[in-house]
Amino acid sequence: MTIRVATAADTHYADLLCQWYIESAKQRGTGIAKRDPEYVREKMRQGNSVLAFVEGELAGFCYIETFESGKFVANSGLVVNVELRKHGLGRAIKREIFRLSRTKYPEAKIFGITTS
Repeated sequence: MTIRVATAADTHYADLLCQWYIESAKQRGTGIAKRDPEYVREKMRQGNSVLAFVEGELAGFCYIETFESGKFVANSGLVVNVELRKHGLGRAIKREIFRLSRTKYPEAKIFGITTS
């Protein structure tokens, strides 16, 4: 498993990730908000997201949302490929997005937003 900060070179994954959000909401019966692929691309271009890969294949994603000029940071939009769930990948992605949040916004109060 590899987890790294997403970049502009990763924007081609946005459509697939947005499809995963929809599938996840249907499977779990939750009202997960749809994400626009352009919104996901922007998070990647800003360096405010992480991607996970297993054996070279996209496996998961999470992004940072900031409020009040970076005073508050939310780790949001965690999604894991349905075939790779229940193996700790989500937890590992959350750890990495927390590290990225703390690095980019060292003084911020950090919290997570989730539905389940």
